[in-house]
Amino acid sequence: MRRDGMETAFRRVRDIRLALAALLALSMTGNVALTLGFAGRETVTVLVPATAGPAWEVGTGGTGARYLEDMARTVAVTLLTLTPENAGHVRQAVARLSHPSARGAIGAWVEAEAARMAGRDMASAFYPIEIEADPEGLTAEVAGELVTWIGREEASREDRRYRLAFRIDAGRIGLLRFEQTENGK
Repeated sequence: MRRDGMETAFRRVRDIRLALAALLALSMTGNVALTLGFAGRETVTVLVPATAGPAWEVGTGGTGARYLEDMARTVAVTLLTLTPENAGHVRQAVARLSHPSARGAIGAWVEAEAARMAGRDMASAFYPIEIEADPEGLTAEVAGELVTWIGREEASREDRRYRLAFRIDAGRIGLLRFEQTENGK
């Protein structure tokens, strides 16, 4: 009887092992099927802004117009609201907003502008008025007013328009180019 009990225990262990092997095979097959199913799909990240309003969308192939407008506004204000004292902060902020291939050039521009402003005791601030976004081209045009001060005196107040180009890599958008355009053209 003791031998029959051992054989029964061995069979039970064998049956449990077979059941576990079958479950493992089934699980692996399911994971492969899910991986193949998701491989061809585009990933879209939905970001909910801190303020009430529509959600932002950024995917591997593009972005929503609202997100591109907000990104263009943020970049323009960050780059153009500049003093010699905040240049380090602006450079760091723009580095986070820029595409890796453009960080050096944009950072060098901020440094050059800050040095020019420091020599003249200047400061500037940009106030966006209108933004036109092209989500398919990943570009935006920002129009607004650039105000410049020398010391504490306002030196100029000019209407300006800037064109921004972006690039998306792995669901992250980054600034590629920032350039002033001629009088709204």
